[in-house]
Amino acid sequence: MDNLVCREYRPEDVHDLLGIRNAIFPPLTAEQWRSREPAMTASLAYLDGEPVGAIPLDQRPFQAAPGAVIRTVFENAVGTREDMRSKGIGSAMIAAAREFLADRVDMLMVYRGAERSNGYNFYLKSGHRDLIYIRQAVWQPDAGSGEAAVLGLDDLYAEEEAVYAAHLATYGGYGGFPPRRPGYWREAMTAMIYEVIPQETVYVRYPAVGELQGYLLAGFTSGRYASDTWTVQDAAGEAAAVRQCFDTLGHMAAGQDRKVAIHLSHEHPWRELCQSLGFVEGLRGLMIMGQPVRPQELVQQTCTDLDLLSGLRVKAWTPTWDGVLWEDEPVRREVTIEAKDDFLTRLLCRRLDLLRAVEMDVVSVHQGDEATVRRLSAAFPYTPWVYLHMDYV
Repeated sequence: MDNLVCREYRPEDVHDLLGIRNAIFPPLTAEQWRSREPAMTASLAYLDGEPVGAIPLDQRPFQAAPGAVIRTVFENAVGTREDMRSKGIGSAMIAAAREFLADRVDMLMVYRGAERSNGYNFYLKSGHRDLIYIRQAVWQPDAGSGEAAVLGLDDLYAEEEAVYAAHLATYGGYGGFPPRRPGYWREAMTAMIYEVIPQETVYVRYPAVGELQGYLLAGFTSGRYASDTWTVQDAAGEAAAVRQCFDTLGHMAAGQDRKVAIHLSHEHPWRELCQSLGFVEGLRGLMIMGQPVRPQELVQQTCTDLDLLSGLRVKAWTPTWDGVLWEDEPVRREVTIEAKDDFLTRLLCRRLDLLRAVEMDVVSVHQGDEATVRRLSAAFPYTPWVYLHMDYV
């Protein structure tokens, strides 16, 4: 379309943005949106000066691995005007976002589900690749029991230092979420999504009084989007203490004739605990997708030790992109990682065991002898990821 213009949101565009967004998704007010600026921006599409598409973009740090934090935007509430769908406007907005964010963002990312849907295929066609698969598991608890205390969010906020310590004890070796710090839980639980989809939330902690050993955060949607299920959004601490928190939540849910749900990845630290409690896992229905914007920056952020790349020029070749990922002068060896986009994206996010991938012949390294491949694999070691539902946007 010759008269299509895609560009970054400006504060004076708020009504254009919300006019598109609110026609499709639970509505936001201008005041609610403006309260999140400048962390929230958007890619907007105009045809002959009229707004026809919008992609809100939540700028946030993201932990690909312990100590490896990358700059991302999470796309959400993607929409085009009803009469303008399937005309390439969404793809054009993604392409524009890659350009106007190139000086501040390493990756575009999105929480997405429904792999057979048009929405998922839109992200796939626009360059996003799957990084982690998540399935919902549901538990129908009986009367049960539990010795943890059921409290509110203010109680959590009052002891975020202890909550943070418990988080590190459980997830310190993982990636896949925004990095935590004291204060994060308050920010996450007052995010925009909880304004458009209100939630009743409980903070379950063990023991009921005294030094925190484990906690669980859970909520169910209320109002127009009321649910009969408590969804676990976060849980951390000592295994026995977390078990007490699950037991207590299950007891409360049973008394309310509600179910309990949790989102589990293959590597989730509480997966075996949930299976022992009777959670039943469904087919995978959610994933985190991403596409690199600045692959060279990703190398610097996610490489565990840049000395492992000493003397190397590391290039990449995929069906859609080729370029230099890293160069260390004087160059003593040039190698090219040859891979499908899926595998290169995973490697840069620490989600691929390169040595194993080469052995399986799903990735190849041109001019890379065994010692060099081992160096590259050590530079980007595979990292387990976990998804925590409180991070959803």
